[in-house]
Amino acid sequence: MIKIIKKLYQWAKGLDYRLKFLFVGALNTAVGFISYLLILLCWNIKPWYSVILHSNTAPLVAVFVATFISQILGLINSYFWNKFFTFESKKKSKIETVKFVSVYAFAFGMDYLLKWILTGKVGLSQILIAIISTLVTMMISFFGMKFFVFKHHKQKINQNTESASTESETAPTETANL
Repeated sequence: MIKIIKKLYQWAKGLDYRLKFLFVGALNTAVGFISYLLILLCWNIKPWYSVILHSNTAPLVAVFVATFISQILGLINSYFWNKFFTFESKKKSKIETVKFVSVYAFAFGMDYLLKWILTGKVGLSQILIAIISTLVTMMISFFGMKFFVFKHHKQKINQNTESASTESETAPTETANL
C-alpha cells in the first residue's frame, strides 16, 4: 500500500498546479466528509447510515460540532497540501498562514451566504445548491491561493515559462548547426 501511495504521489508531483489544486480539493473533501461522519459516530449516533440518509437523526449540537471540527481538519489538511504540494512554497511565514485562513474564512462565509440566498430566496434543490456553492467556493479558494496567499508561486511559474520559451528559441538554432 505504501508503494502505491508513493507512486501516486510521484505521478501527481508532475501535474500542473491547477490539477494539483483539484487533487488536493478532492483530498480535502474526503478528509472533511470522513471526519464529519467519524465525529458523529463518536457521538454515538446509530445507525451510522441514518446520519447520511435522514437529516433529523443527529442532535443539532452534534451536527454543529462535527461540522466545525471537520472544517478545521480540512483547513489544516488543505494548508499543508496546498503550501508544499500544489504551490511548492518554501517560505516560513505567519502572514502566509493568516492569509490562507482569511481566504478560507471568506470562502466559507460566501458558501453559507450563497446557500442561504439560493435556499430561501430562489428555492433551488439542495443538490443544485451544493454544486453551485462548491464551484463558487472552489474558484474563490483557487484565486485566493494563487494571487493572495501563495502569490510568489506566480513568479516561479513565469520563470519556468520564460526558461522553457528560451530553450525552445535556442533549440532550432542548435539543430540547424548540427
